[in-house]
Parts: sequence; C-alpha cells; structure tokens
Amino acid sequence: MKFIHAADIHLGCQPDRGFPWSRERSFDILAAFRDLILACKKEKPDLLLMAGDLFHRQPSTAELKEADALFSQIPEIPVVMIAGNHDCVRPGSSLERFSWSPNVTFLSGREPAVREFPDLGTVVHGFSYHSREIREPLYDSMTAPKDGLLHILLAHGGDEAHIPIDREKLAASGFSYIALGHLHKPELDPAHRLAFSGSLSPIEMSETGSHGYVLGELTPDGALKLSFVPLPSRSYIPCRVKVTEKTTAQSLLKTVSRFTEQYGASNIYRLTLTGKRDPGVTFREEELQAAGRIISFQDDTVPFYPVDRLLKEHRQDLIGEYIRAFLKEGSEDELEDPVRKAAFYYGLEALLSNFDPETGEVK
Repeated sequence: MKFIHAADIHLGCQPDRGFPWSRERSFDILAAFRDLILACKKEKPDLLLMAGDLFHRQPSTAELKEADALFSQIPEIPVVMIAGNHDCVRPGSSLERFSWSPNVTFLSGREPAVREFPDLGTVVHGFSYHSREIREPLYDSMTAPKDGLLHILLAHGGDEAHIPIDREKLAASGFSYIALGHLHKPELDPAHRLAFSGSLSPIEMSETGSHGYVLGELTPDGALKLSFVPLPSRSYIPCRVKVTEKTTAQSLLKTVSRFTEQYGASNIYRLTLTGKRDPGVTFREEELQAAGRIISFQDDTVPFYPVDRLLKEHRQDLIGEYIRAFLKEGSEDELEDPVRKAAFYYGLEALLSNFDPETGEVK
C-alpha cells in the first residue's frame, strides 16, 4: 500500500510581512499545494494523508472551495485529513459545515475516529483539534487492534502545548505508521514507525533546508519504507560572510550579490557578517538589500586595530592601561570568549574615538 503524507501547508499565510516580496510568498504556499496534487497524479498513491494545518487560520468558505477543488483533481485517490492547531474546528465555522469532495474524508471530531479502506486492508485513525492548544499527551493511550490490517494514525503535535508525544509509546502502540504534522522540519524515524513531513513550503525564516512530503509504502506484513521528496520552492538560506579590514561597503555588496546569484535570486537570505572590519567602515542593511532578498541582517564584526602598535604608542595613558587590563600577554589570541572579545574591541573603539593626541587624554 503506497501513500503520500503531507502536513502544515498553511494556506492563507503571508510570510515575511513588511518586505516587498511578501505577497509573492502567499502564492508560493498555494503553488506548493498544487505541486503536491501534481505529485499525487504522478506517483498514484493509494492514499493521501494530510496531518493538520492545511490552513493557517480559520478558512473562509471561498478558501475551503479552492482547497477542495484541488483535491477533486485526484478523484481516484482517497484523501484523509485532520485539523491542526492553526485550523482547529470552531463551532459553527465554515470548516465545521463544509461538504468535501467524495474522495476526501475529514476526521473532524475531537474524539478518535476511523476511516476504513477494505480494498487496501488499511484503517486510518485520527481526530482534529478543536482549540489552539492541547497539552494532554492524547496519543500515548491510543493503540491499534491486532486484526491483521494495516493501521495508520494521523497525528498533529509534538511539543508541550500541542499534544506532547512519547516516541517509545507510539512505537509500541501497534500502528503500522504514524503520520505526524506540526513540526515544520521534516524528520523520518522508521525505527519508531513515524515521520514528520514538515511544512510543504517554508513560512518562517528559521525554516531553512528542504521542504516537501513523505512517500511511503507498507507491505501486507507491515514492513515500512519511507523516503522524503523535496518540492521546488523558495527557500530561506543562511549567508555568512567573513570580512577583513580591507572590505568596503561596495566590495561586500558584490560578494553578497554573487552569493545570491549562485543560490537563486528568488530565494530569501539571512545575512550574517563576521571578522574584523575597518573602524571607519559601516555596513548598512538598507544598502545590502540591493544584493537580493535579505530578510535578516546581523553584523557580528569587530573593528580592526593593530593592538601591538597601539600598546607601544599608548604605554603611559588610559588606552594602554585598558589594553593591558584585557590582554595580560599583549596578544589578541587571549580573547577566546566572543563576548569578551567584542567588549574589548568596542571599548577600544570608544576610547580611540575620544582620544586627544595633543593632551594624551580621553575626552
């Protein structure tokens, strides 16, 4: 029995609000969902398992119709889905009242329910969220009957506020496979017969790496085979650049531009600067935006100063005393702690910027 397992699509989400490309990102999420349906047409699985958070918030009737229209494009493939914490079932909501296409089974109740597929020898178990948080470990007590059938658990959770899970208990529950949603990083754990498919498309800048769905296969005797299939999508990519005292604002812009060109102009970058910069040079985030889609900027550089020369020039004044207080042996190599090193350089910068060479005093 072949299946595709996906979760955390978050239709209706608009990531990166405030940035020029934010509107495009909402289209990326819908495009990823369309790609999933195309993958189903290609792979022809026996089941499509949707483990919660299809929507980012309570969906409108129009949004439900759009999602259902995509499911209706694969009428020969049964879809079984649950609601997660983001799209939890609210009393009287459009989600509670909506009638899905015949191939879609929505396990919408707060109590465990099943959908049987006799021709596949398979039973899918699951229940939906009816509130944003569920702190009880509800999956720990669930077990699969020993009836010779394949039993799959659709589940959503994995942290303290959203149904904590115990992998050992899940592995001992008797389910042939546990299809999990909620954590956005994909993780395959066949030893415990479970997997997190991760978000189908990244929705936060912390969600670096590949995103896609799980392709699985269960044999009648319960043997499990899992693989992760990435989907083409925009990605959040860390970009770390080490600068030197010779790096200028323009040369840095060229370096970052080459990086974004290499990894794709449509991707989104988290830029971090390290190393020692010329004290007179300032790197400005707004200028670096010209290099591409920079969503975050962190400048961890420290100003470059020739400490040995400064010690000789300032033997008898406050700057020399300051350097000796930090450096017992007069070498920057002593500053292994990055916090202490940063404090040293910024303090030195402040002293030098206020030093009067005529009087030899710090203003």
